[in-house]
Amino acid sequence: MKKWMLPALCLLLTGCAASSVQTADRTAQTEAVQTTTQTEAIETTTQTEAVQTTTQTEPVQTTTQTEPDSIQDMLERALPDVRTELLPEQIVQKGRVQGTDFTLTVDLQKWAQLTTEPQIVRLCELFWECYPRMYARFHDLSDPPAAVTLAIENEGYEIAATDGLTIHLHDRWLYDNPGDYDCITHELAHVIQAGWDGEFLEYSSYIERFADCCRYEYAMQNGIYNDAVWTLQTVLDEPTREDSVRFLVWLDACFSDADTDILRRYFRVCHDMQYPADRWDAAWQEIFSQTALEGKTVGEVWALYQASDFAYLSAEAEEGGVSDLLAQYPVRQRVRGPE
Repeated sequence: MKKWMLPALCLLLTGCAASSVQTADRTAQTEAVQTTTQTEAIETTTQTEAVQTTTQTEPVQTTTQTEPDSIQDMLERALPDVRTELLPEQIVQKGRVQGTDFTLTVDLQKWAQLTTEPQIVRLCELFWECYPRMYARFHDLSDPPAAVTLAIENEGYEIAATDGLTIHLHDRWLYDNPGDYDCITHELAHVIQAGWDGEFLEYSSYIERFADCCRYEYAMQNGIYNDAVWTLQTVLDEPTREDSVRFLVWLDACFSDADTDILRRYFRVCHDMQYPADRWDAAWQEIFSQTALEGKTVGEVWALYQASDFAYLSAEAEEGGVSDLLAQYPVRQRVRGPE
């Protein structure tokens, strides 16, 4: 090789080396650009997926929101065997129980919406559970109506009152006393009485004592609310027949049997107006006849009651619980139809 060729070859190799470095630089830059582009594409895809995920999630959240049940829905679910019609300012329910067609009309013309819709549904349930059972036991003695109106009103009376076919419930009562549904059981008993006359009772207070006896015996769902907010008083708190509700419950629980319903006898004597107040010794003899108490005076029977544990056991229970009285005496299990 000639000597002049070496510098040229070195120059050529140097140029090739420089060209290779430049090519490598350009390749690296290209790869960096591609890598950056891929990274941006990944980020863009991730953002897009996030947007898509958000877009897919939002409609699911929207569809889980439901409208609250209407009172019509609540009534139909609670009482599927009762026909319910919503009219302007009225709820009309009709159903057949043990061969009798009953109608409940809830009058809302003076309703101030303090009593809630779920509470109104509960009152309707109470009517269909309690009234037909009382009606079956006593209707042949007093001919009470099968159609009853419950007016919920923001009026001047305090709790509730009964006027013929209509029960009036103060709109504030359940608002202030949310467990006291069985005040209406008491009023339904007044409808069943169909007009007892206080002049033909030993004490005119027997009208209220009987209604409270029914409130206890026919309390909604075995007293799930009743025994927590209202209770039978003991003989210490109600020391006379004039005052005592528990005395009537005791007579029925301990001396009614399959052959003789002593509370029906009491009802008939009170309703038929055969005995003025000064002749009630004879009235009690009629009530006690054909039972284990036959031949005893009412004073002797009262003494038996005073000596019993029934007169003292607590009738109070926590909501849905069982009282000391019911634990020993299955009073409500004994409630039955007419003889």
